[in-house]
Amino acid sequence: MFIKFCIKPGLITALLTVTVAYAGTVKAEKTRFNLQRWLIESVDNNPSVLAASAAVDASSFQLIAADKAIYNPELEIDSEDIDNITTTSIGISQTIDWGNTREARTEMASSQSAAARFGFESTRRNIAVDLLAGLSDYHTNSALKDLAEQGNKLMEHSAELAKQRFDAGDLGKVEVDLANLTYAQARFRLADATSNHARAVQNLIALTGNTDRNWPVFISELPDPKSVTQDADKVVQQLPVMREITSRVAAAQARIKVQIGKSSVNPTIAIRAGKEEDLNLVGLTFSIPLQVRNNFKAEVDAANAEMIQAEREAIDAYRKLKSKLEIAMVSYGLSREAWLAWEKSGAGSLSGQIKLLERLWKAGELSTTDYLVQLNQALDTKTSAIKQRGQMWTNWTEWLVASGKIEHWLPATNNKRENK
Repeated sequence: MFIKFCIKPGLITALLTVTVAYAGTVKAEKTRFNLQRWLIESVDNNPSVLAASAAVDASSFQLIAADKAIYNPELEIDSEDIDNITTTSIGISQTIDWGNTREARTEMASSQSAAARFGFESTRRNIAVDLLAGLSDYHTNSALKDLAEQGNKLMEHSAELAKQRFDAGDLGKVEVDLANLTYAQARFRLADATSNHARAVQNLIALTGNTDRNWPVFISELPDPKSVTQDADKVVQQLPVMREITSRVAAAQARIKVQIGKSSVNPTIAIRAGKEEDLNLVGLTFSIPLQVRNNFKAEVDAANAEMIQAEREAIDAYRKLKSKLEIAMVSYGLSREAWLAWEKSGAGSLSGQIKLLERLWKAGELSTTDYLVQLNQALDTKTSAIKQRGQMWTNWTEWLVASGKIEHWLPATNNKRENK
């Protein structure tokens, strides 16, 4: 028994299209996963990030220390023997924090601890930008090096063909010299591309501390910044670097309270009890400092000036961050549009154009000068396209951080470093 299946050609085409689209989606997700995993591991193992983590730990202990009492009680034991008369006493004294300096110190340390936590997150994001920019630079220079090698081979081949045609009497000396000159320029370009590639490699090794060069590829499809609607003011206020700055402003405000507390008169109360022969002794002492020579007003004024400085620096930082966000959005959008236009119009035609130029030149339909000029133009166009893609990657990383979208790639840490 035979069963006959009939599948229409249109259905086959549709199935193949769906299959290819699915395979492309799976590949894109894998690329994204590998890039994100590499980014997180590299960031969290970076020395600057580890140093910022230690600063968070230090600020946590400083907060604990600030919440402790400023003055400890003092114990005094006295014994004297005069003319066979023995006097013995024991006393305890306590200075009172009349100016509530402890609370002000705790408030200041709390703000400093928050600033350290936000500073830690800001450091992670800055390192992430450096890593993504370094990875972009590496892949860009790798592609440029490959293209320079291709151009060098093409120019070498052109110089050899020119010599052969010169020997056969088909070309003049001027055209042969032009081919050799173009070949020399290709070697210079290759030397520059190789040098830039080596620098990009060493830069990425320095950033990651990894010499095996098993670095991930960049994602091929980047989101359209115009599709993301954001309130610039709100975005900037929520950035870790801005929250770090506002926390330092709060710490500066609390420092004024600390100095006011230190300038307050903190009395000391002491109680003593003892015995002299058969007599019981009880004493109460109350002492208060006389702030005659120094009233500590200068320290308060200095703290107030530092607070004003911190507030104005915060305003300046806010303006710069907002401007950086707007510039990053425009730059990324323009570079992305330019790259998409290139992909749509000229990305796949370069190899065919080079082969066509060589065929026309060999057939005598194209002069040597025109051939070399157009060949260089084709290579220059490809070079510009590669650089444009690298610029798009770099602009994308800057936009990620400026807009806070880096959270999708570098999640905020939890546990003790999370802002509570």
